[in-house]
Amino acid sequence: MPILTGDIKLVASQVMDDVPEGGGAPTATVITDGTSNAIFPDISELDRAGGRVNLRKLHVSVQTMDTDTYMGSNIIVSEPPADPNVSVTLFSTRDTFDRRDAASARVESYLTKGPMWGGMLLENHIAGQRAVQILQGVDAELPRIGQTMVLVQNEGATNERNQYIRTTEVSAVKRKFEDSQGKMVDMNVVTCSISDALRTDFQGSEGNAKAAPAAGATKVRDTTVADAGSYVGVVPLAAAANLGTFSIRASSVYTQLVPSAQTETPLVDLKPNGEQVVLSAAGGPLTITTSVALNTSHTISVGQAIMPNTLKLTTGSLTLVDDGGLLSAAGSAVGAVDYANGLISITDPAVSYAGAKTIIYTPAATPVRSLHTASWAVTAESRSSTLVAIFDPAPKPGSFALSYRAQGRWYTLRDAGNGQLRSAFGSVGAGTLNFNTGSMMVTLAALPDAGTQVLATYGLATADTAVYGVAIAAQSVFTLAHPGVAPSTVTLTWVTGGVNKTATDNGQGLLTGDATGKVDYLDGVITFKPLILPSSGAQVGIEYSWGAPIEESFQAPERFAPDGHIEIVLANPNVLARTVKVEWNTVYDEKDLTIEGQISTRWLSLTYKPRVDPIVIVHDNGAGGFQTRPECAGVINYAAGTLSFKPDTVIALPKPNWTKVVIGTQVIDNAWYTGTLATEKTVFGGFIYQTIGAIMPTDMSGYVKVTYRTSAAGNTNTEVFPVKLAVDLTQSSSEPIVGGSCSFTLGGTRFIDRQGSLITNIDPATGSGLTSGSINYSTGMASLTVLPVGATNSGVITSMVTSQSPMPVTDVQFRTSTAPIRPSSLAVQFVLADDDAQVSHIVTSDANGKIESANVTGKVDYETGIVSLAFGKWELAAGNETKSWYDASKIIGGHIFVASAVMADSIRYAAVAYSYLPLDANILGIDPVRLPSDGRVPIFRPGGFAVVGNTQSITATVANGQTINCARVRLSRVRVVGFDGNVINAGYSVDLEAGMVTFTAVAGYSQPVRIEHRVEDMAVVSDVQISGELTFTRPLTHDYPVTSPPSSFVSSALVAGDLKARVSVLFDQATWNGTTWLDGVSGTAATGTFNDVLAPIVVTNKGAVSERWALVFTNTTSFNVIGEHVGVIAIGSTNTDLSPNNPATNTPYFKVPALGWGIGWAAGNMLRFNTVGAMTPVWVVRTIQQGPNTGIQHSFTLLSRGDVDRP
Repeated sequence: MPILTGDIKLVASQVMDDVPEGGGAPTATVITDGTSNAIFPDISELDRAGGRVNLRKLHVSVQTMDTDTYMGSNIIVSEPPADPNVSVTLFSTRDTFDRRDAASARVESYLTKGPMWGGMLLENHIAGQRAVQILQGVDAELPRIGQTMVLVQNEGATNERNQYIRTTEVSAVKRKFEDSQGKMVDMNVVTCSISDALRTDFQGSEGNAKAAPAAGATKVRDTTVADAGSYVGVVPLAAAANLGTFSIRASSVYTQLVPSAQTETPLVDLKPNGEQVVLSAAGGPLTITTSVALNTSHTISVGQAIMPNTLKLTTGSLTLVDDGGLLSAAGSAVGAVDYANGLISITDPAVSYAGAKTIIYTPAATPVRSLHTASWAVTAESRSSTLVAIFDPAPKPGSFALSYRAQGRWYTLRDAGNGQLRSAFGSVGAGTLNFNTGSMMVTLAALPDAGTQVLATYGLATADTAVYGVAIAAQSVFTLAHPGVAPSTVTLTWVTGGVNKTATDNGQGLLTGDATGKVDYLDGVITFKPLILPSSGAQVGIEYSWGAPIEESFQAPERFAPDGHIEIVLANPNVLARTVKVEWNTVYDEKDLTIEGQISTRWLSLTYKPRVDPIVIVHDNGAGGFQTRPECAGVINYAAGTLSFKPDTVIALPKPNWTKVVIGTQVIDNAWYTGTLATEKTVFGGFIYQTIGAIMPTDMSGYVKVTYRTSAAGNTNTEVFPVKLAVDLTQSSSEPIVGGSCSFTLGGTRFIDRQGSLITNIDPATGSGLTSGSINYSTGMASLTVLPVGATNSGVITSMVTSQSPMPVTDVQFRTSTAPIRPSSLAVQFVLADDDAQVSHIVTSDANGKIESANVTGKVDYETGIVSLAFGKWELAAGNETKSWYDASKIIGGHIFVASAVMADSIRYAAVAYSYLPLDANILGIDPVRLPSDGRVPIFRPGGFAVVGNTQSITATVANGQTINCARVRLSRVRVVGFDGNVINAGYSVDLEAGMVTFTAVAGYSQPVRIEHRVEDMAVVSDVQISGELTFTRPLTHDYPVTSPPSSFVSSALVAGDLKARVSVLFDQATWNGTTWLDGVSGTAATGTFNDVLAPIVVTNKGAVSERWALVFTNTTSFNVIGEHVGVIAIGSTNTDLSPNNPATNTPYFKVPALGWGIGWAAGNMLRFNTVGAMTPVWVVRTIQQGPNTGIQHSFTLLSRGDVDRP
């Protein structure tokens, strides 16, 4: 019967893993269409970070019970993964049984050993070195950066070893060596930094004027391109290709075979000063008790962040304390403390604490803050291994880091929260930091490199305010349907615990009885605070009398002597007490803000100065006066309907507190001064509130608005409201709450804020609890959904931090995230703090690294990536003696630098970095050094085959008998996919020529279905250009559009040729050593002979594999069946047909008819034959470039293509 579509299987090999034994023979596992992770696993974070090469071996298998030919078989990647950082490449070793080691060797053989290099390895080199020294003549060409060479030890011997190396830096120094005549000759000692460290020791040679290696010493060879592997892949079309054209333009003619060994990386929109969680005390000491076990298997959670160095855990007579993230008992570390998450753990397996425990700690807030920076210029004269400094304000615990560069490498010391500066990666220095005084002392393990800077980053919390110990109560706010409520008419009723409760207003705007609260009579708003917390779902009935309020406005009212008061006559007398609201506008003079120093005060308008003039609102007190603003001397005559008051008042505005401190040093290089100077920083130290005068405008913009009720008879109304209790956490502050910093008690229950949710009943063993409400950080309202019913409605804030988050800075020092960077590629963006329009300023570096503009000056070192920026500008000192910023002691070359404040959160930088990455061959699984430096290999070659394809889809809900017209003819493939993502293989027929799909049995389909239809053209490539231009020997027969996302691709084809099972070799042999497999007689033939003309050995496409077989006689009639790779699989006899089973397909490997055996067989004789399976092995390479994840789907499409005889 003919070969059908379902007879072509893609089957897995023995070991589908990235291990040396990966690959092997085909198995019974069929790779089904559309199955996730059938070939490759998901991509790990390590793969994304460092790059990875995965190899999997598959087999294209024709599984029919005959030997029909699958003609012109070829395999392509028809569609690549959507992720641009993931590519798929195919190649074949033509070996059914080979393993990953052999496949890796084929991949790595792009470069192979070439001629001897014109030099020798100078002296011995040891494993781990990242540089080699080569001695060569002064006229010899130096190795190029990026050049690959090979070191060969014991060349030609059985213990030969070699390593391919790629240069990343090359330098040469002339030295004199003695020749055989005693003459001193100039030679070049070339030092080559290499991308991969040496993996073994290499014996070098002593220096000599001939640069000739000693006998048995390592030889240095150049490399040549062998390109032993023929790779195929897929790329999208870069331009549409039309029917009849002979050429197309692909996006590339290369595929990424290994992650780039050389990379150029754009750095875009990065924060130079970084961001970090800066722990800040959120309250006073708290105490919790628990009996949860504490050991290596069990942790304790306090439910919120812990301030470093405040934890004390007492169990029995033992006290444990925290110290820089460690948990110590009697000075010995037994565990760890995760401050940010509030977790206490044990790391010593010998330690376990059971029984009751008392834990005392200070809760902490965990705001994410932009970091402050400081730097110290390192010159040849100032190099020192000791550094001292004083920071004012002092850094917050756990936020400080100090970095220095020594011998081209960066080292970092960090504070763990206890003021001790250490490195997590060995001894690179040590120091201390005093959080009270801000003093720092550090000893570095090595002298920092001259021309670099020692960099510090640290966090401040000067804009944060801890709020705790404030009494609170839950409340509901009811807005009545009618404003203008009559005093002494409000009655509230509700039920708590089956008991009726009542509260009434006292005519003074307060509730009394079973609840407290306030009544805003004029606006009809009631704040309800029950004394006992009601149950969820409780309702409050409210009965009251009301009348419509009256509003009158008075534009630019007259001011009267002698105090400028205003007199207002209302249109109606008999004003109802407690219903009067007076509103008027004021203005203030910004000059009244007394801010010292050279920092502009206008930045205050960015967020803290009101955008509009202050509006003053007061209510009457029921006794003819104002409730607030006593300075306004308000007087109300209710009966006459008149009032008078003085509109001039005072308001409080936040004022920035600046401190000038000297931290660090800098190198100045400009037209009037070159040298190193101390860095004076103007540091933002938080806010203080200043009281200033606010007066009513004297022009026509001034106004007074009065709202009131008269004592005329009102209406009675009753309303019912659900009780939705909330707590006002910021009743005494208008600043937003720092997320995660809040905890409070209410009715004896503890509520803790976690990412906006309020959690109660926290289990110390797990840290989990009951979600009982939510918190709005902006408004400060905590809404409660679960209450301690029947408990007293009172509590206290135990921890909370509020913050005015914007932070101005006047300078920044940092190093780019990657270095070196391309000259002139650095751009810095920032917003001046005094700019109300929030205009972004962008400045770029010149070719020499200088950064100059009207608002910033600085420099970048392209090699190290160190950037120093000072915001502001140099002003001439002469003629500016009266300016506030003038300071004679600050004059440098006749100039003074005048700092400008910049919002720290607005600073961003962009640059282009480049580097040679020392990719670990052990992690990659392939040595990238033997491949091109960019990791790419060509996939199109003249004379090779290419397939241009386009896939489109139609989504439809189909029914039996329905025919879908794909609107294209001469389709190459149709695929139906259900709505559930599963491929549907039955219930429809396809007319590829006409482009029609007819559905006949749709029961069980997941509708709607997606009908994918594909057109293709296969052609021989006649020409390949690196621009992506491919020319074919015949024209295209379809149109291939360019879409987004891409739908048209061009693939190179891995050609397997005709596939069919057969027997290729048959002979007999008198003896066999059991290990040597030859395809011809070795020694003499056996006496017996198998008659394959009369009884040919039978194979099928489904059962046969490509294998060498030996039937070795154990006596005159019995024999063992041995495969070269599968071993002994059966025992046979000349008296019966032999059909050993292939377990992968449950079909015989072959059938040896008994009729074919003659007589004369003896023990030790062998019948040898080979079978060729109707299959071809394919190695699939998945290459993961370094880069971010773009999703969880990285699917690609493999197509096995071929033709069959028509039935």
